Amino acid sequence: MITTHGFTLAEWQAEAVRAWERTGSAGRYRGTLEIVTGGGKTLIALACAALAATWNPELRIAVVVPTEALARQWQVAIQRYTSLMPSEIGLLGAGKNEDFGSHRAIVAVLNTAAKRLPALARDAQPLMLIVDECHRAGAPTFAEVLNTEAAYRLGLSATPDREEVDESGQLLRYDEQLVGQALGAVIYRFTLRDARMAGWLPDYDIHHHGIQLTPEEQRRYDQVSRQVDDLGDELRNLGFESGRAQQLQRRRDDVGQLARKYVAATSRRKDLLYRATDRSRVAGQILARALEPGQARRVLLFHERVSEAVALHRSLVSALPDVAIALEHSKLGDRTRIEALESFRAGTSQVLVSVKSLVEGIDVPEADAGISVASTSSVRQRIQALGRVLRRSFDQNAARKHANMHLIYVAKTVDELIYTKEDWADLTGEEANHYWLWSAESRTPQQMPGPPSSPRPTEEQEWERLRRQPPERPVQWQGTVTGQEYSVDTLGTVTNSSGTVIRNPQHAAALVEQVRGRPGGRFRVTPTHRLVLVWGENESTEGLVPYVAGQLTESFEADVVHAVGSGPKGPDPALMKPGSVLTDAPDKSGGSYRLRQKQGGVIERRSSEGVTEFALVSDAPTELAANARRVLESWRQLFDRGITFFLSEDGQAWYVEGGSKYHLAHVPGGFAWPK
Repeated sequence: MITTHGFTLAEWQAEAVRAWERTGSAGRYRGTLEIVTGGGKTLIALACAALAATWNPELRIAVVVPTEALARQWQVAIQRYTSLMPSEIGLLGAGKNEDFGSHRAIVAVLNTAAKRLPALARDAQPLMLIVDECHRAGAPTFAEVLNTEAAYRLGLSATPDREEVDESGQLLRYDEQLVGQALGAVIYRFTLRDARMAGWLPDYDIHHHGIQLTPEEQRRYDQVSRQVDDLGDELRNLGFESGRAQQLQRRRDDVGQLARKYVAATSRRKDLLYRATDRSRVAGQILARALEPGQARRVLLFHERVSEAVALHRSLVSALPDVAIALEHSKLGDRTRIEALESFRAGTSQVLVSVKSLVEGIDVPEADAGISVASTSSVRQRIQALGRVLRRSFDQNAARKHANMHLIYVAKTVDELIYTKEDWADLTGEEANHYWLWSAESRTPQQMPGPPSSPRPTEEQEWERLRRQPPERPVQWQGTVTGQEYSVDTLGTVTNSSGTVIRNPQHAAALVEQVRGRPGGRFRVTPTHRLVLVWGENESTEGLVPYVAGQLTESFEADVVHAVGSGPKGPDPALMKPGSVLTDAPDKSGGSYRLRQKQGGVIERRSSEGVTEFALVSDAPTELAANARRVLESWRQLFDRGITFFLSEDGQAWYVEGGSKYHLAHVPGGFAWPK
């Protein structure tokens, strides 16, 4: 039976184990632990595994990790802290191809595990599946690993949530996402803020360094930023948020082409900022000071890209010839990477330059200073980078650790957006944060009074300001704008940003009209309290500002879109009257169209080339011209304004009003269009 030894869990860690144990009351043991980097996730997981082994003495363990370096670290931890012998602990990936034939535990690298672990696990029951940095397993390339058969499941991550939507474009909560469904909902949280409040972290200071672009870099940055803004405006004019461009670029239409241009432009801008000349110069200055007598003993430098990390390493070796500086990244050989990490742990190398791999998972408590030379605007990655350095030491004989973290960003650019996404002073302690601004070629920075940008109040803070109840009339929203975007048309039909109809629109149309003064428009719904945010005019402010117009009674539900021929069949459309309620679920395989009032009424569509076309009511085949006239006649009976309608495979023209579907006309064969 697998047992543990050599460590004692803190009370909060033991509570995390108990939280996982309690999930068994539902008949299956599963759950995700959201625990700050440096919180001892490995030991907590091994304690859960030992607990499971008391119920099933023949238990086997599969640990899935994203990198080879982390796999080797887990292998050492299992050997050190459990009763398993080294020969009983195998590797899958990282140059090895071992299985459960002669091993009680297998540590598998994610890309290899996705291909082989489900098959290996069939004959290795009972099994406990542990997925470290589990947010990585949700990517389509790796998701097959989640199909591994296991009676016990545990997910580990400091930041498990992914931005994931369902087929209809609705944002999913973690427990609805692929990883959350496979491993279980988050059952215990111990965040960076919790760790600070509990005294779990060492003493530390965080230094934020703003640097400048050169004149030529600034010129190119301004140019590509204008392109990004223009392309974002074009997407919004088509009814799509620029924040969804990554998903939209898969479409094979005008929207997809525009989204691809937007993604390419933002990538060019990001690349320009990563390569900013002053990053390496300022990093060198910070490192030189960190290595002065009485300062840091071990320094980690993080970069986002291999090529820039290699160039940075080269420049630091040249500038600091008396300092041993190691380099670690994914394109180096296994032996070279292991030697780099070991030399840093042992103190042979005082400095280690790394790319991403040390941001996720690798345990280097020896580091007492970190320099994030370049990173994405991801709050997740910044929290993980902080955790690499703000990791407490458990050596009772060592002096109390004082850590310093240095974060470099390009001032007055989109790099500053990360300060609007999270209140870093609240997260890490206001007194621990220090802000600096470097002018071009300066050797010392100017101290600034605070961060370059401040986050707006959170939804929860705004809810408190509203006294935990929706306002009787629209009130200006002062908080950060969160939640999914929707639109409502003049018929009261609500659709999400993917164009899927919402089946329970409630009173959204009235709330939007209350702010805009006219029917229809876009709005957002906040994720926690379902508050409806609508943009309207303000006398004291130029442009539109968000208002909280009210609150939904329940969360929106996207309508089910059936594939052709798969939905339930309703009455014969040829016998139905215009405006009849549809109880079935017609498809949209015949396309979507717009009825407009110009020239007495026209049927409009956008061609595949993006050209607006109008259906022919004469000079066309008799049946198709009659179809167009039939739709126009039905529309005039029902409406005095334009509407959007759809065409099903069996020729049923239908529309949506207030979330319900209605019959418009029967038009088998569709319409005729100009050649």
